[in-house]
Amino acid sequence: MKLSIIIPCYNAENYLPDLLQCLEGQIMKMAYNSPETDKEVEVFLIDDGSKVPVSADYPWVQIYRKENEGPGIARNVGLDHMTGDYFTFIDADDMVADYYLSAIFDKIEAEDFDYCYLSWTTMPGGWNCTVKLTSVEDKFPGFNLCVWNRVYKTATFGRQRFNPKKLWSEDADFIYRLNERGKKSFISEIMYYYRSDTPDSWTKRMFRGELDYNRIVYNLKEVRPDDTELLEEIRREYADNEIVLLTDSNGIPELEKYCMIMKYNTSCSGMELRGDPFSGFRKIQRPYVTQVLVYVSAEHEIGGIETFTYNFCAHMSKYYDITVLYDAKFAREQMNRLTEIVPVIKNTDRTIICDTAINTRIVKDLPKNIKYKQSIQMSHTCKMKLWGQLSVPQDKDFKVFVSDVAARSFGEKEGEYEVIHNLTLPTETKKALLLVSATRSTPEKGMKRMLMLARHLTRSQIPFIWLYFTKDHINEAPKNLIHMDPTLDISPYIKMADYLVQLSDSEAFGYSMVEALELGTAIITPPFEVLPELGIEEGKHGYVLPWDIDSFDCSKLLKIPKFKYKRDNEKIVKQWRDLLGYTKPTHKYKPSENVTVKIIKTYKDIALDRVVTKDTVMKMPRDRAQIVQQAGYGQIEG
Repeated sequence: MKLSIIIPCYNAENYLPDLLQCLEGQIMKMAYNSPETDKEVEVFLIDDGSKVPVSADYPWVQIYRKENEGPGIARNVGLDHMTGDYFTFIDADDMVADYYLSAIFDKIEAEDFDYCYLSWTTMPGGWNCTVKLTSVEDKFPGFNLCVWNRVYKTATFGRQRFNPKKLWSEDADFIYRLNERGKKSFISEIMYYYRSDTPDSWTKRMFRGELDYNRIVYNLKEVRPDDTELLEEIRREYADNEIVLLTDSNGIPELEKYCMIMKYNTSCSGMELRGDPFSGFRKIQRPYVTQVLVYVSAEHEIGGIETFTYNFCAHMSKYYDITVLYDAKFAREQMNRLTEIVPVIKNTDRTIICDTAINTRIVKDLPKNIKYKQSIQMSHTCKMKLWGQLSVPQDKDFKVFVSDVAARSFGEKEGEYEVIHNLTLPTETKKALLLVSATRSTPEKGMKRMLMLARHLTRSQIPFIWLYFTKDHINEAPKNLIHMDPTLDISPYIKMADYLVQLSDSEAFGYSMVEALELGTAIITPPFEVLPELGIEEGKHGYVLPWDIDSFDCSKLLKIPKFKYKRDNEKIVKQWRDLLGYTKPTHKYKPSENVTVKIIKTYKDIALDRVVTKDTVMKMPRDRAQIVQQAGYGQIEG
C-alpha cells in the first residue's frame, strides 16, 4: 500500500527541514523494522513561489515549483501527480508526531476506511487548542475545517480538487464538497502539531491585507428558518468569497456548508461587515491589484523619466494592466495625459500586489507595501562625478538600462543586465503654428484684437508661437506671444512662418500682407475692404476673420493654404513713370562708406534711438561718423 503526502510550501525554509527530517526518521524506521513491508511513502513538495526555492535530498520527495497562487492550487498539483492508495496533507510550517506514519498505516491495515480524522494540537508560541477525538461522531470546531487533520482514500476522493477561486477557507470548501461520504475512522492519539505564529503564513498575510481576497462577515443575532433571501445571498457570495456568520441562533443548517459559524458579536476581522454593527469587527483593507506597477516616486513638468513613463504606458497597456504609483509631487499636465491611458495612484500604507514592479529611479527604493513576483530596476542615466558613490541597486530580479553606455558608466558586468532602449511615440499630433506680425504698438493697429486671437487659440487647444515685431510690449500677453524688437527686414521670419497676422482696424494697402503672400506665406486678417482689390481670396491665400474673433473656428488654421501669388511690379513701375515723366537720371549720388568709430563719451544717438556708451566700437556711414566726432562723442579709427 502507498501513502501520498502533499505539502504546499511558501517561504517555509525555517520549518520544512525539521518536518522532512521527522518523516525521514519514520520512513527509515519502517524499512528497518519491516524490510519486506509493502508500506510506501511518497511526498510532494509544491513550492508555491517561495523567495528561496524549496530543496530536499530525499529519494521519497518530489518537488514541483510554481508561481504563488495559494495553498489550494498548490495542493492540486500534488493531487494531479500522486499515485498512493491513500493521501493526506501537511502544511510546511507544521509538525507531525514521531509515530505519524506508523499510526496511519496501522489504521489502514486495521480498518477499510474512506475518511480518517486525526487528533491535533497547537504548538507553543501562538494560541492554544487541542482536539483529541474519542469517536467518529466527534466534530472538529467550526473554525477547524482543515484538510491536514484527515486521511483520504484515493479510490473514493482522488478526483476531488480545490476550488482555484477560493484563496481562503479553500480547505473548508474542499471538505464540504467531499461531503465526508463513505466509511469513517479516527485516531485518538495526537497526530498533528499546528503552528499558529508563522509570520508569513497565508492566514497572517490575509489579516495584513496582502492577499487579493474578500472575507464577508455577517453579524446576525438570529437567523430565521424562513430567511431564504439570506441563504441565496450567502450561496452567491460563497462562490468567490469567504463567509463568516456570527449568530446565537442558526435556523438554516445548510449555512454550515458556506460559512464559518461563531457566536454573535465575536471579535472578527474581514473586508466587509453585513448585518448588525459592533465594535469587535476589524476592517481589513483589500489590496490594490495590478499586473505591472510602474513606481515613479514623483513626476515633474518635463523630464526623460516622465517621457518614458508615458510612452511605456501608451505602448504596453494593450498587453498588460498597468498602474503608475507615486508618493510625492506629480505635475498636473503629466497626470492629465497619463490618466487617459492607465490609473495613477498615490501611495498609502495599502498593500499593492503585482506581477512585476518597475522602479524607474535609482535614487529611491520600492516602497515596502508593494508585493511583487519579480522586480525590475531601471536606470535612465549615466553615472556622473557629482553623484559620488551613487550606484544602481543590485537587489532586484532584473536591471534594465536604456543604453549599454549607461550600464558601462556604472561598471556593470556584461550579461548581468538588460539593455532596452526607450520607447518613442511617433503619433499624429496638432501642428504648432508659427505666426508673425509687424505693426506699430498703437490701438488702431489691433493690439487688443491680437490678445483676443491668442486667447481663442489657447481655448481651442491649438499650440502656437507668435512673434510680434513692434516697439512696445503688449500688456498681459500670454507666454507664447513673444515680443521682438523692430527690424527693417523681417522677411526671413515671414518666410519661415505659417501665417502673417495683420489685425488692424483698417488697412489702405496692407504692405506686410502683400509681402508675405509674395513669399508664399498665408495671412490672417479681418475683412478689410482692400482685400479684393489686392487679389486676396478667403481660403486660398489665408483666412479672413470676423471682427468678432471668438466666433471664428480656429481649427481651420491647421489647414495651411498653399498658393502662388505674384504682383505685377512692372505695371506699377510704368504707372509711376507715366506720372513722373520719362527723364534721364544723373546717378551722381554714391552711398557713404562705413567707417569704424570708437565712442569716447556716452551719448543719446537720435538716429539709433538709444544710448551709446563709452568705449563702444561701432560701424557707421562716414558722414555720420564725422558729425559724431565733431560733437566730441567719438573718434574715427583708421
